[in-house]
Amino acid sequence: MSDGSQVSQPSHAAYIDAALDLHFPALPADAVARVHEQFARVASLAAVVLDFPLNADDEPAPVYRP
Repeated sequence: MSDGSQVSQPSHAAYIDAALDLHFPALPADAVARVHEQFARVASLAAVVLDFPLNADDEPAPVYRP
């Protein structure tokens, strides 16, 4: 995000490691490395969306109702 509130990479690692330790304590190291890689991919995709400028007067998207 351009406003400086983006979570830093070391914080990502700490968050991932804590979540994996809590939910998957026996996960092999190679799988942990893949989770870190995937999280980095998802974070980079989210950054593009979160960096898009929005103003208070922008129209909301229509609500889909099937």
